[in-house]
Amino acid sequence: MPFAPDSVTSSPNAPRPWWRQPPLWIGALPLVLFLILAAADLAAARAFTESGKAISSALLGSLWQWMAVVLFLIAVGLAISPIGRLRLGGVDARPSLKVFDWCAVLICTLLAGGGVFWSAAEPLFHFQTPAPYFAGIEGSTAAAVDPALAVSFLHWGFLAWALVATTVTITLSIRERRGEPLRPRSLLVGLLPRTWVEGGMGDLADGVSVVAAIAGTVGPLGFLSLQLSHAAGQLPGLQDSASLQSLVVVLLTAIFASSTVSGIQRGIKWLSELNVWLTLAMAAGLLLLGPGLWLMRHFLTAFGTYLLNLPQMALAANSRPDNWVNGWTVFYWGWFLGYAPLMGLFTAGVSRGRSVRELVLAVAILCPIVTNLWFTLLGGTGMALELSNSGSISGPLSDNGAAAALLAILGQLPLAWLLIPVGLVLVVLFMATSADSMSYAAAMVVSGQRTPPALLRLFWALMIGSLTLVLLRIGSGLGDSTSIDALQAFIVITAVPVTPLVLTSLWSAPRLAWKEWRQQEASTP
Repeated sequence: MPFAPDSVTSSPNAPRPWWRQPPLWIGALPLVLFLILAAADLAAARAFTESGKAISSALLGSLWQWMAVVLFLIAVGLAISPIGRLRLGGVDARPSLKVFDWCAVLICTLLAGGGVFWSAAEPLFHFQTPAPYFAGIEGSTAAAVDPALAVSFLHWGFLAWALVATTVTITLSIRERRGEPLRPRSLLVGLLPRTWVEGGMGDLADGVSVVAAIAGTVGPLGFLSLQLSHAAGQLPGLQDSASLQSLVVVLLTAIFASSTVSGIQRGIKWLSELNVWLTLAMAAGLLLLGPGLWLMRHFLTAFGTYLLNLPQMALAANSRPDNWVNGWTVFYWGWFLGYAPLMGLFTAGVSRGRSVRELVLAVAILCPIVTNLWFTLLGGTGMALELSNSGSISGPLSDNGAAAALLAILGQLPLAWLLIPVGLVLVVLFMATSADSMSYAAAMVVSGQRTPPALLRLFWALMIGSLTLVLLRIGSGLGDSTSIDALQAFIVITAVPVTPLVLTSLWSAPRLAWKEWRQQEASTP
C-alpha cells in the first residue's frame, strides 16, 4: 500500500492532535472568511476576487507562462537522460499499484474533474470566437475546428499536466526518502533555515497550499453540481431548484467522502478504475455513433496545429489585465499551479517505486494525449453537430452556459437515452476522484502522515462539500453562479503564495535527482 502505516513520517508538530495543527487553521480560515464576506455582501466578494484576479494575472501571468514551459522542458530532460532510471522511493522500492491502476489514478485524480466539464464546452467557445493566435480564421466555420482544438490542447495538454505533478513530485519524493515530511514545506528544505521550515514558514507553506487546492476543487464541484441539477430537472417529477442543487452536492459529497475514507487502495483506486472503463465505453460510443472518422482526422490535424503553434501560444504577450491570454491561459496556469503542491505529494505517494522516466511519460505525455483525445471526442462532436445544424449546440450554450454543452451534444446522437446517463455518471465519478484525492492530500499535509486519520480525511471532504453547498445558496436566483465565478477568480489569487513553492522545484528537482541517481548507481552492483 502506498501509504502504509510503517512508512509514516512525522512532522515537527506530530505530538499535537490534528485539530491543533497550524496548517489546518491557516488553510481553513481564509476560505471561511471568504464565505462570510460573500454571505454578507456578494457584490463586495465579487469585486474583491475580480480585482485580485486582474492584479495577480497582470503581475505574475508572464512568470506563470514561462514557468509552465521551463518546467515541462526540465521534466522531459530528466526523463530522457540517464537520470530517468532513478527509482522514486529508493532503489529497493517497488510499485504498490499495477501500471493500469496507477495510470487510472493519475488520469482520474489530477485534472480530470475540471477536464470532464470543459471538454464539451471549451472547444466550442474557441470555435465560435477563435483565439487571437489564429488571425483571419472565421468563427463557426470548418476552418475554425483545428484552431479551437489546438487551443484546448494547450490548456489541458503537456504544459498543464507537467505543471501539476512532475518537478514538484520528484522533489517531494526525494525529500521524503531523506526523512523529510511529505508536505509542501519540504520544498523549502535547503533554501531556508531549518527552524523556519519546521516553524511558522513551514506552517504557512502547508496552509496556503491547502487553500489553493481546496479553492480549486470547490469551483468545479459547484459547476458540475449545477450541470447535474440541470440534467436531473429534465426528468419527470423533478424541477431544477435550489433544493435539488443542494441535494446533488450532498450526494456528490457522500460519494467522494466515502471514497477518501476508504483510502487509495480501495475507494480511490476502485473509482478510478470504474472511471477509466466507463470513459473507454463512452469514447467508443462517440466514435461509433458520431462522426468517428471526422473526429480522428481532426484530432491528428489539430494536434499538429497544436505542436506547430505551441511556443507562440504558450508565451503569448500578457500585456493587459483584460486580454484574452489572462482570461484563458493565465487563469488555467494559476488554477493548475495552485494544485501542484498537494497533487505533487499525492502523486509522490502513489508513484513510489516508479522511475522518473515512468512518471514523466505517464503524467506529462500519456495523460495529456488521453485528455486531448477526450476533448476531441466531446468538443469535436459538438462542433460537427453545429456545422451540420447551426444553432443546435451554440443555442443551448448561449442560453444556459458551459453546463449545457454536454447534454446538448449527447442529446443529438443516436442512443441518447443511454449516452446521457453514462455521461452524467462520468461527471460524478471524475469529480469524486478529484475531490477525494484532494481531501486525502490535504489530510496528509495537516497530519504529516502518509496514512492520515480517517476523521481528518472526512473533515476535508466535508469542508469541500460544505463550501460548495454554501456558495450555491449564496446566489439570489436559481442557477446563479456569481458566487462560483467569484471563487474561480479567487483560485488565481490563491495561486500567488503557492508560486514560490513551485518555482523552487525548477532548481531542486534536477539537482536532487542528479545526486540521488549518482547514489543509486553507486550502490547498484
